[in-house]
Amino acid sequence: MTSVDDWDKRFPVSEGLRPGIALLQDMCASFNSQLLVQPPAIAVESSEATTPVTNGVVDKPTLGGKLNPQLQFLRGSPQLSARRNASLRNLTVLARAASPRLRPAVAGTTELGALGILNGGDTEPPLTAGGVMGAMETPAQFLEWYGRVEETEAAGQDAEALAFASQLRERVSQCSQMLGCLDEISSLLSEMEADYQRVCQQTAGVESACASLGSQRDRLDQVASEIGEQLAVYNWLAPITRLLHAPGDRVCEDPEFLPSLDRTEEAIRFIESRVEESKDGELYLMRFAQCRMRALSLIKMHALRAFKALGGFDAKGSAVYVHYSAAAVGLGPLLRALQQRATEATERQVLSDVQNAYFATRRAWLRPHVQTHLRDIAAEHEAEKEMPVLERRVGALRDWCAFMMAVCADECRLYRDFFNCESDGEAGLLRSFLDSAMTLFHEQVRPLIIHESDVAVLAGISLTLMTYSRLPPSSSEDDGTEEEEEEEKEEAEDVDGLDAFYAVVGQVLEDTQHRLAYKAQSFIRANIGSYRITPPDTEAMAKWVHVCLRLRIADPAQLSALLGAPEDLLPEDAECLQWIYPPVDNCRWLIAQIDGCLDYEVQSGVVDEARTACKQNLLGTGARFVRDSSIKSENPITDAESELMAHLFATHNLAAIEGVIS
Repeated sequence: MTSVDDWDKRFPVSEGLRPGIALLQDMCASFNSQLLVQPPAIAVESSEATTPVTNGVVDKPTLGGKLNPQLQFLRGSPQLSARRNASLRNLTVLARAASPRLRPAVAGTTELGALGILNGGDTEPPLTAGGVMGAMETPAQFLEWYGRVEETEAAGQDAEALAFASQLRERVSQCSQMLGCLDEISSLLSEMEADYQRVCQQTAGVESACASLGSQRDRLDQVASEIGEQLAVYNWLAPITRLLHAPGDRVCEDPEFLPSLDRTEEAIRFIESRVEESKDGELYLMRFAQCRMRALSLIKMHALRAFKALGGFDAKGSAVYVHYSAAAVGLGPLLRALQQRATEATERQVLSDVQNAYFATRRAWLRPHVQTHLRDIAAEHEAEKEMPVLERRVGALRDWCAFMMAVCADECRLYRDFFNCESDGEAGLLRSFLDSAMTLFHEQVRPLIIHESDVAVLAGISLTLMTYSRLPPSSSEDDGTEEEEEEEKEEAEDVDGLDAFYAVVGQVLEDTQHRLAYKAQSFIRANIGSYRITPPDTEAMAKWVHVCLRLRIADPAQLSALLGAPEDLLPEDAECLQWIYPPVDNCRWLIAQIDGCLDYEVQSGVVDEARTACKQNLLGTGARFVRDSSIKSENPITDAESELMAHLFATHNLAAIEGVIS
């Protein structure tokens, strides 16, 4: 039989259930043991009727009762069984101590009933191990009966344990099977992982092989492309030759002409770099060179025909430029392509022929056009007789300059429509052509300057030419770098292609300034330094002296104040006092005319010369004449008054000279 401790070890109970189990056990322990068995009424009656009695002891009847369903669960509790067994053992000990011999069962009383085994003096005998109630005379019989009861109860308890153990064994078997399945699955997964690693390695090898094959393919594609390009270069020869030898005069106007020329240049460069590698490289190089020369010759012939057709237009002014500009739309790209490839002597000669034809055509139209227009301008201004000579000459010169500037700008723009002007050689050709056109302007203006003697006209011409000339770079600022000075110099050399115009205008301006300085010096000698007093001057001097004496003017400041307020004088007195000595007036006029028309140093020299000559004439001739004329006048004055008037006259005119010079 399993002990309580072994039972607790085999079937442990959680700590949370122990308080409830202990409470249930205490409550069950207070019940009578007969409550654990509920024999059915029918079974009891049947047993009473059928059970035989032997020697006053009831045979072991078959236990027809059944456990109380409400208490069936309590029987399975090991602790409750142990407590019940302990209680029964205590009862047995008490029974043995009370009487060594049990009396036979009598109606309604037994030793067990006296001991409280029977419930409250019940007359029913206790059940035997077999469920049959019998009489027990000795403690041995009781113990035997109790042992059978205990075995029966233990058997019931062991059945549940065995059933539970069987269930556990079944679960263990299932778990063993599951563990076996898990082992098989783990083994299968290990095999799959090994297969996966092997597949990964094989995939990496395939990828590496594919990458290697891809690089080889790219290299082969590149080699194939290079071979195709090389073969294409050689295949260009046939279509290019066919195009360049096509019949008709409009080959250059074909849209494929310039691309074919570019391909010819590319083929020549390609074959020259690989002439030793190809079998027929020299032959192909020669044929492509022939195609190149053929194309340039076709451009030349096409340009010559175009220039000849343009030269046949009978038009004037802007109409001609319109025709040339329209022709430059299609001809310009061809001529610039010719310029770009004119590197050898033969090719440069072809370009030179085209440019000479262009300039010859333009020169044939431009020269008579310029000459006619310059003559028309001069005739138009000379016809205006009512205008002063100065305005007529300066106006004609201004119109000439404007016309020639427009001509140079138009010719430069037109040339750039046909050709490039980036190289020095091209710029030199255009400059030579424009110089020839400006020569006509120089031939028209220079005689006008040489034959002109009027200082005012020369000053006006000089001022007009300075307006149209290129200003020299400022030399007052020395803080600029050499690079900036070089850039300014380059910009000054060519502004909108008018360098030829500025060069001729500068040359004419230099001649004009030389002529103006020479005529200014002549004017100084004739009208300032060597001036002789005329009778009208004598009369004006006498009036001036008498008015000053009458108004008691003895100080130049007083005279200046009166001249500043002429309303305080009589009109005739104011007119007399405003008279200026003619050399002084001439000096002031000359300085005003040449102001800004000469170089600064030349102008300063001329002004100093005029000033010196005017002072000498004023002090040597004018003041002495005033003193002498005052004495010889109709109203004689004293010597002191005469000297005072001479001093006043000289001081007043010197102040006028200084005011003009300052």
